[in-house]
Amino acid sequence: MQTEVNLESLLMKWCPNGVKYFWIGELEDSKKISLGRGKVISKKEIADNPGSYPVYSSSATGDGEIGRYGQYMFDDIRLSWSIDGGGKFFYRDAPKYSITNVSGWLEVVDKNFIEIKYLYYAMTNEWVKKSYDYTHKAHPSVIRKEYRIPLPPLPVQQEIVRIL
Repeated sequence: MQTEVNLESLLMKWCPNGVKYFWIGELEDSKKISLGRGKVISKKEIADNPGSYPVYSSSATGDGEIGRYGQYMFDDIRLSWSIDGGGKFFYRDAPKYSITNVSGWLEVVDKNFIEIKYLYYAMTNEWVKKSYDYTHKAHPSVIRKEYRIPLPPLPVQQEIVRIL
């Protein structure tokens, strides 16, 4: 994957003395991020409450949208991933949207420490090295322990995002 090569080379270029790595669980425990799961939203519920807000589910193909709904859960930028669909990460920047219970979400709480789009690239960089199936699912509790990501200083994260 192109992101993998670019991310590694960019980190070497701007952080020649190395960069600190953090487990996602460490970042959640220190209140830098928060993790969760969506809520149950059935196809019937979407049909009974039509609207313009996207609902994202567990599909690892396309962008995971399963319909449009009259309500929304989030009005901010988050990452989401398919718990049952292989753990693929998505950058969610729609103004208002919902995520079903078969998807996890990640919110950056400390925006002075982590650039969310950089985190998306870093998580995707790691995801391509992993394998999930119907017995080993990508629950938030699993993501906490399986993803260790490099976090350079915020200006470096922002420059990497600009380039990628």
